[in-house]
Amino acid sequence: MVRLCYTSDTHSYVFPYDFVKGRPEATGYMVLSSAFCDDAIIIDGGDVLQGSPLARFESKQGKSLLYSARAFNAAGLDVFVPGNHDFDFGYERLFSFVSSLDASFVCANLADERGLLDVKPYVIIEKNRERVLITGAVTDYVNVWDKTKLEGLRITDSLSSLNRVMEETEDLDVDYKVCVYHGGFSRSEKGILRENRAYEIASLGFDVLLTAHQHEIIPPYMEGHTLTLQAGSKASLYAIVTLEKGKEPCAEIRKPVPPEMLSEKMKELFESDDTFNDLRAYLEQRAGSVDGSLEDRSRIHSFLYGSSLADYINDLQLSISGAEVSAASLFNNPVSLSGNVSMLDILTAYPFSNTLAVFSITAAQLRLALERSACFADCRDGRVIESPLFSPGKDERYNYDFYRGIAYSFDLARKPGCRVVRLEIKGEDLLKNPYRKLRIVLNSYRSSGTGGYDVYKDAELLENISTDIQDALIDSFQSEAVKVPEKTDFQVLYDGQKL
Repeated sequence: MVRLCYTSDTHSYVFPYDFVKGRPEATGYMVLSSAFCDDAIIIDGGDVLQGSPLARFESKQGKSLLYSARAFNAAGLDVFVPGNHDFDFGYERLFSFVSSLDASFVCANLADERGLLDVKPYVIIEKNRERVLITGAVTDYVNVWDKTKLEGLRITDSLSSLNRVMEETEDLDVDYKVCVYHGGFSRSEKGILRENRAYEIASLGFDVLLTAHQHEIIPPYMEGHTLTLQAGSKASLYAIVTLEKGKEPCAEIRKPVPPEMLSEKMKELFESDDTFNDLRAYLEQRAGSVDGSLEDRSRIHSFLYGSSLADYINDLQLSISGAEVSAASLFNNPVSLSGNVSMLDILTAYPFSNTLAVFSITAAQLRLALERSACFADCRDGRVIESPLFSPGKDERYNYDFYRGIAYSFDLARKPGCRVVRLEIKGEDLLKNPYRKLRIVLNSYRSSGTGGYDVYKDAELLENISTDIQDALIDSFQSEAVKVPEKTDFQVLYDGQKL
């Protein structure tokens, strides 16, 4: 019998501590790994180098030996498969991280043109006299999001790369074949590059398919003849898979142990230096203040009435870019900023490191983008609810965009795709002038057209701006007390009546 312990999308959430609540918590890779089974094969499915205060702190400090690498090594990590965010900072940062790992670096669809990464298409691990082949792949969409940061690297088609592994290893003496895919499930994606291809990969014949990327908790189930699952994000849960000859693979998703039950190796790591205290001091330092409140009160409230936090981010993007229109997304969990604001407050409100891009678009193209955002909610029985059509199977509030520089209205009584009933810029009716050219600024995630905004793929790119939005937010708070911006002229209607 062989057991696998699997995590993904930890985003460098390592410490057993909730910095927002200011107390120890059963979260983070330290407590997850303390619960791992003895003698298990330990696997991580990527997305480590971005997305948490620790990741940003280490990046700004220029640290080469990252704390996550030290935690993985202390846990005995056997296999690491990269996620899309592990490519965000280019070749050198990825090389520094993976060369610090004791684990095998596995990715069948990653070609290293410099030849330094020692990346393998698969590994075979023998445990308890049984042989387990482990392969992996990262979502093809790295070519969309990170194409400017892939110098020296090449991401090939995930499905064909994994199929090649299956064909080349057909005659090998192994007991089980396991695939780790940093991507998830979708039946609606089209085109040459697709973000989530787990259904196709499951058809290749693996015994186990461990998925990632979508930050979903997908309980173990059989997709055809393949056991598959997804175990959430931010090191809050892990999966344990049991492989036993003569039986179908089985698995469960488990919670971590309490923070006081750290393993001896994790206690030793935690106490080995001042990283935790240095990070806490960094996060607690005052970044500035708000004269009032930048609000993101709730998801539905912000959809109906707008968000002053989104307005502020949009104003910042406009001032940096000189564009006429800005689109900004907020994240799944609403956060408001008021009074004295710490570094942690800002990084909680805007947890990812995005840059900017400016496009030339027509008013007709802008309307198509607005129609995508207008699908976020529906009105049923007099109640406004989030629409399952907007993010089927995944929480994608971050794909709802707030706009600035225009006046606009949605009517939820209309069918999706026909809900934009007002679109103006400085009093000009853009619905009557669909060919009017506009300059719009977007973050680097949205500029790829991801999230249902294919319209931007056909727009003319005018400029890439390397300014980090997190840095810009912090700088703006440190320069003077932040003023709450005037509200965007935006309305949500139902059959012409304001909700």
